[in-house]
Amino acid sequence: MSGNQVSHRAFLFRLRNLAKKALERYGLERAEIKFKSYSGNGLYQVIIPSSRKSEFPVPPGRYALRLHQFGYMKPEYIRSELEWLSALCEVGIDVPRPIRNEDGDWLTTAESGYDVPRQRNCTLLSWVEGRFLEKGLRPKHFESLGKVAGKMQEQSMLWKKPKGFKRPHWDWEGLFGDGFDYGFVAQDARDAIPKKHQQVFNDVLKRVEEASQQLGKGKRVYGLIHADLGNTVFRAGKARPFDFDDCGFGYWMFDLGVVLAHYMLDSEGSSPKMRDALIVGYQDTSILPESNLEYLDLFTAARFAQLMFFYQGMGLKFPRHRDEALGEINQSARYLKRILKKMR
Repeated sequence: MSGNQVSHRAFLFRLRNLAKKALERYGLERAEIKFKSYSGNGLYQVIIPSSRKSEFPVPPGRYALRLHQFGYMKPEYIRSELEWLSALCEVGIDVPRPIRNEDGDWLTTAESGYDVPRQRNCTLLSWVEGRFLEKGLRPKHFESLGKVAGKMQEQSMLWKKPKGFKRPHWDWEGLFGDGFDYGFVAQDARDAIPKKHQQVFNDVLKRVEEASQQLGKGKRVYGLIHADLGNTVFRAGKARPFDFDDCGFGYWMFDLGVVLAHYMLDSEGSSPKMRDALIVGYQDTSILPESNLEYLDLFTAARFAQLMFFYQGMGLKFPRHRDEALGEINQSARYLKRILKKMR
């Protein structure tokens, strides 16, 4: 084993130590923590029992400590994400509430003392209670999610962003080009899409480019979006979005398109009832023009094309995962072709 590699068990041990160091900056070094997941970001649940509330500077409850993926989002991007979350909470939208450290900063940098894992940017947020319903989703759940999406977009459009606010742009360059640094050359990834999928992939890219030119980037069509609303849990039938790691500026309809694309992937099919319910909920709260909905199918297709682009790039960057990436590309391409057939 080389000097910059460790076993999975050793990595998790070091990651836990890193999490504990981060919690010291919040006065929570004596809190109970539970490892939840590691997929780029490391995630720990932090538990403050009511029986020990006097020992800690935050109220009893459960919190999420994120150890952000090294080199993925810039510090100013992470701080801006938490600024938006805080603003959403202030208007009563049920999303994770960010917690400042003892220095008053949203962002905490923890030194690992190891080459692997390296120094990490860390953030602390309230834990979002609820259940994933990938196989149990019903129209009422999508209607609730549509309502939340409409409320978030209204807040985004009306909110005066603080000085220095920065998030990625999920426009054509961000989705398919070098507008966001994924760690691979965008042109190489686009060119490497399997030949059997090149026609539909390029068709979508052309359509998105043309629509972008027609729509422009005025606030009635474009603004700050979650960009990955598949990350939603439900409690008492109400949608509760979380994981704003990819939030950024994009077309409003891309937010809804992502929901529909991931529903198709998770359920291995599509349902007009679910799509209709999402739209009904969205129209109930959205203050944006209904003409945006004319582009919903296109931005659903754009999400599938983005996934193809991303996995192709990852396959180039990490050749040992090329077969896995190809499987993801083929799956997204299958649904992409269905949508294009419907749009013609």
